[in-house]
Amino acid sequence: MKLTEMLRIIWINILQNKFKVILSSLGIIVGAATIVLVIAIGQGGEAEITKQFGDLSAATIYINPDESKRALFNTDITKIERLNYELIKEIREENPYLDDIMLLDSGLGNVTINGEAYLRNITGVTSEYEKIFNLSAAYGENITEYDVEEKSLVAVLGYDVAVCNYGMAEYAVGEYISINNKLLKVIGVLGRKGDNVGVILPDFSVFIPYSVGEEYLFSKSSIPRAVALANDISNVDTAMKWLRSSLTYFLDNGDVYTIEDVGSRMDVALQSAKIMSMVLVSVAAIIFIVSGIGIMNVLFVSVKERTREIGILKALGCSEDNILLQFLLESIAISVFGSMAGMLLSVFIMPLMKYTEIPVLPSVGGQLAALFFSLLTGTVFGFYPAYRASKEKPIDALNYE
Repeated sequence: MKLTEMLRIIWINILQNKFKVILSSLGIIVGAATIVLVIAIGQGGEAEITKQFGDLSAATIYINPDESKRALFNTDITKIERLNYELIKEIREENPYLDDIMLLDSGLGNVTINGEAYLRNITGVTSEYEKIFNLSAAYGENITEYDVEEKSLVAVLGYDVAVCNYGMAEYAVGEYISINNKLLKVIGVLGRKGDNVGVILPDFSVFIPYSVGEEYLFSKSSIPRAVALANDISNVDTAMKWLRSSLTYFLDNGDVYTIEDVGSRMDVALQSAKIMSMVLVSVAAIIFIVSGIGIMNVLFVSVKERTREIGILKALGCSEDNILLQFLLESIAISVFGSMAGMLLSVFIMPLMKYTEIPVLPSVGGQLAALFFSLLTGTVFGFYPAYRASKEKPIDALNYE
């Protein structure tokens, strides 16, 4: 039998059983749409993580309290020795592999900005945060070393904070805000970043000198963190070893702090995103298996209904291979239809994902993966019914009622 004639027969059979085809391909439609969305979510998550760390140098190093060890001191949290401004200056001076190091902490404060009162998270930083986090002032100036040492009552606003409260970001410079009844002058507004940078959300933050926060804002149970910058990417590991040695030397319980570089953090975050993607892909694969069983069932019914047709085809000289190929192509055609419909459905669903705040990044790879899984499902689950059809004996098939 010619391929064109075979395709014509398949087309006629699909049109005659279009509702059965649509119902049997529902699983493929859902599976294909799921695969496209899952891959888009996975890639969107990875892109978001990369973007979050994008403003940080690969030479960035975090010094954070280890929450698992911190629990040992919960009965008396004052036993944990805090990092302080003088200590990080000493650490910086003795470590030849560091370019810079900063101290930061945060706490909730009653903030009044332009007459509006809020309970907002305030971040206390040392002057090095501008260089380490790449946070330059778009208007006015940034917090300086002098501000930290002299406990200057000044503040720098994130871009969105300034715009929301003053209409235009530049209007905020020179104004006064109140934090826990302390009047602070706004000396600058940061440029818009759009995303979090490492451990902070700059656009929605209010920055004050660390020393001011330490005296008027941070609670006694708050443990500050430090962020360092190695002088070269190749020196990150060595700088981390020096930092560990310094903490052990200067602090009795220096092991309460963990030291990790931004690359390690990013790898862990990306690995978590990939694992989540694999879990979601597995769910989609299960959907394909269930839909494949549905297609197999439909083809078995179709073979029974068309037993006499099979007998006639064989009597006219069609080989077993022709019969097998015809039913197999029919199964694949149903899968392709479901795949195309699923991909089309995903095109309409994708824009709605922005309302869920789940990052998505459409890709050709997702579409190809959906098509591949659909073709694989149609081929694997359609083969046995097609094989059964090809093995029908002509005499028995012609006499089938």
